[in-house]
Amino acid sequence: MTGTVADSAQSNENNTTLEFATPEKQEARAILRERFLRVITGIVGKQAEFYLHENTRVSAEFRGCDVDCLEVYVRNLETPLGKIPEAILRASDIMYLDVNDINVAQ
Repeated sequence: MTGTVADSAQSNENNTTLEFATPEKQEARAILRERFLRVITGIVGKQAEFYLHENTRVSAEFRGCDVDCLEVYVRNLETPLGKIPEAILRASDIMYLDVNDINVAQ
């Protein structure tokens, strides 16, 4: 009886792994990752407004992010307290960002 329960649990684990790794899902993840990377590289050098928690809004030139997208690198950060030449914003502090003229080439 215990062998059957263990076999059943292992079978369910294998099915879950296989469902996650289907070729269609892998292709979908690859397409989404490519789109994300194209967006990130497309907005480098663009002026952006960052909406942070507690209704704080700052603006800066978007310069990039780290591999895990946990930190956002900016230049000429304009805050309510003044201007900072270069800064790193934590992605967890950013609710959303707005990039004007996203389709305009620089």
